[in-house]
Amino acid sequence: MDRRSKPGQPGDRTGSDGQGGNLRPSAALDPVSVPADAWAERVEGVFRAIAAERMQGMPLANPALQVEAVGFRHLHGAVFGVLILPWSMLLLRIPDTGALRLGATAVRELPRGQVDFVGAHEDMIGAYESCSLFSPMFGFPDQATARAVAEEILVQLWSTPQPASPARPRAGGGPLAALRRNADQDLDRRGFLRGAFLRDEPDSR
Repeated sequence: MDRRSKPGQPGDRTGSDGQGGNLRPSAALDPVSVPADAWAERVEGVFRAIAAERMQGMPLANPALQVEAVGFRHLHGAVFGVLILPWSMLLLRIPDTGALRLGATAVRELPRGQVDFVGAHEDMIGAYESCSLFSPMFGFPDQATARAVAEEILVQLWSTPQPASPARPRAGGGPLAALRRNADQDLDRRGFLRGAFLRDEPDSR
């Protein structure tokens, strides 16, 4: 059996076995040739439909939040950006070619360091990759807070690592303040994205 037909197993690294090649349908956009803001509009439209059709009435959704694509940009042959959803916040990578197969995992190098992505697919997007930042989203009181956190995450991801400073004491101030306090404490690919925000529980939410 051709191993490339199987979804990747957890822990797969970037390579030929989890790559989906150019699986993008003709209805979807070409990430490299189309402006990033056009991709943001496409992604928002797709996930607004998902919110209305698949997630309607689901208890995991925060009613204070809505679908929003934040900070989409071209980098290294792909489009990157943060997607705010009522039920989660995702870092998306939409590559021109070589996207992961559905469920496969790989490590991608960003200016901040390595980040784990998993392959996903939507008909009007094609094959893309996502990294879960937060889920569920009940710690965010409103859209402005979620947007501010998404923007700060992108600032941190596109910056180069700085020497770690001594851990700062818990000080409240909400999720954005917690992220800024702790972002330099967790430079590994999972710790930065997940641990920086969660470390201040419960006073940061």
